[in-house]
Amino acid sequence: MRSRSIRTRPTANSLSRSRGVKAIDPLLSSTRFIHYTACVLLEGVFVFWCLIAWPALRRTQTSATFTEHLDRRLFALAWASLLVALVSGAGWLIVVGSKMSGAPITSVVQGGVLGIVLTQTHFGIDWIIRAALIVVIAACLVVQARTRKHAAAWVGLLAASAFIGSLAWAGHGAAADNVPFDAIHAPADILHLLAAGAWLGALLPLVIFLAQVWRDKSPQAVAVARTATLRFSVLGISSVGTLIVTGVVNTWFLAGNVPALIGTLYGQLLLLKVALFAAMIAMAAVNQRRLLPILADNASEPGRCLQAIREVRRNASIEAAVGVLVLAIVGIIGILPPGLHTEPRWPLPFRFDLAELAPRAQSIFEVALVAFALCLVATIVIAERRRYRAMTASVPLMILFGIVSWVALRPGIVHAYPTSFYASTQPYSAPFIASGAPLYAQNCSECHGAAGRGNGPLAGSLPIRPADLTEPHLFAHKAGDLYWWVSHGRDNGVMPGFADKLTPQQRWDLINFVLARTAGDLSKQTGSQISTTAAAPFPDFAFEENGAQNTLSRMLKNGPVLVVLFATPPNARLKQLANLQPRLTAAGLRVVAVGLGSSTGKAPLIVDVAHNVRTALALFRSSKDGGETELMLDRGGNVRARWTASGPGGLADPGTLISDAVRVKSIPVAAANHAGHGG
Repeated sequence: MRSRSIRTRPTANSLSRSRGVKAIDPLLSSTRFIHYTACVLLEGVFVFWCLIAWPALRRTQTSATFTEHLDRRLFALAWASLLVALVSGAGWLIVVGSKMSGAPITSVVQGGVLGIVLTQTHFGIDWIIRAALIVVIAACLVVQARTRKHAAAWVGLLAASAFIGSLAWAGHGAAADNVPFDAIHAPADILHLLAAGAWLGALLPLVIFLAQVWRDKSPQAVAVARTATLRFSVLGISSVGTLIVTGVVNTWFLAGNVPALIGTLYGQLLLLKVALFAAMIAMAAVNQRRLLPILADNASEPGRCLQAIREVRRNASIEAAVGVLVLAIVGIIGILPPGLHTEPRWPLPFRFDLAELAPRAQSIFEVALVAFALCLVATIVIAERRRYRAMTASVPLMILFGIVSWVALRPGIVHAYPTSFYASTQPYSAPFIASGAPLYAQNCSECHGAAGRGNGPLAGSLPIRPADLTEPHLFAHKAGDLYWWVSHGRDNGVMPGFADKLTPQQRWDLINFVLARTAGDLSKQTGSQISTTAAAPFPDFAFEENGAQNTLSRMLKNGPVLVVLFATPPNARLKQLANLQPRLTAAGLRVVAVGLGSSTGKAPLIVDVAHNVRTALALFRSSKDGGETELMLDRGGNVRARWTASGPGGLADPGTLISDAVRVKSIPVAAANHAGHGG
């Protein structure tokens, strides 16, 4: 057989952010949907048997015929679910084998690919375990049918729970290496599946049970139904609570933010799933508030109880039907990249940016929003208790705080574009910055000028003056906004778009160059005193030191770095820094010296870099300085202090370097990252 390459497990790299809508494989999503539905029903039957039906039957004696008919129907449902789970699981395995190997489905079945998938992939090993659980569940059903011993059903419940819980290892969380799956995500995913099986899976058995009660209509059957529905209510409340909590955890790991929720297909389907789930809860709330009190009241007339049972059955049938739609969505989103790993295409013409709010307005907004939420909760509680007179106070207050929060937020509503939340596909590093330099010269300099100050040769002939690309406000824009402008232009065509001229990678290179040049200008305004405010981001670069390859970003993980830029090697200064190495290292400071001229020399601390690195880093060295420029970077790669040989005070003395290094090292990484860079 021809050897095929099969990826055993997706890695963090394979889950990198992707763009565009991934085509939904109908065969794969269908097999997943059918398999999930069968697993949910299988657990639900055992849950209904062990936790609902049998306790209710023990409490109220009914005819043997009633019990036999119920068991017969539940046995049939269990066997059907088990058979469908087996067949759909095999189909899912074959489809996955075809996807992993790239072979047609017929070749997977006949060519031996299944053996490789079963023994050499996480999915295959999980499938073997699940096949063993199917055997255990089948044995429990056989023993239960022959002996009528409840112990077999309890073992079956444990096996069915393990069967559906093992689906967590076929989901997104198990494929991601960059989340704490084992510690948080795995338990949440397993509990989510178990709760879904317990509640959604038990709905159909409940409908079957209540239909039999409706046909029987005997007082004993009605009494059993009253007990069973009340027990199911407790099960439903606990399951729904578990689903909400674990659903929030899963959403945090797989979507995590608003753009990923509303700007990706995964997020949009997830929101649809939540909406359907809310509809199921609303239907269950009708049972809880209006019908269950009738069944809980022993004084209720039999006819009224029967009518309540009929309505509970109808509502449970609707819940089950909506639940099938939820499972269909689960079958689809399980094969889509999670929202956090997909570039969101923002669908709204605006977005909220709290950074645009003044401190006072931000405080007012936060206080008003909290007050609005408290009033909303109070209004719901008051309405629940039917104290409508008190609502005349809570509702106006809720409206008032809502208006105040909206007025305070309005300055934070800014224009948005479909790409506003895109992240650059090209790292903010020296080679890509250097690649962007000629692109800027060819496409932008005639309007914006060679230095980017908006004074190019064509600037005077334009109806709107080109933007000054050296101003700090450039970093206030999200990278996705810049990408949209470069791609599609702005100001009604005064600035042309370059989507048809430059590739996406070239557009990001161009943006990186513009950002780096602005950062270089900002860094030249940084003084010798440590700055803790927003700072200019320094680009990453690769270098060779003593025959070993390294990068600036790797060094920054261990603490601040002093970057020395020079045209002519400052041998005396480099020798001084080399002699200080033990003390500097003890303070957490590393030193990297980069020559920007044709001759870099062989002095200590000098590293070898590529020509394009020199081109990019030259943006951060003042042309007025005949000597070197020294930049102290925090762990986020931002320039916190700057010294030049010819500047005021000259270069920093050893004591200053050490004390500044200790201070810079204490700056949190989150605070170190420039607000505008990479956003």
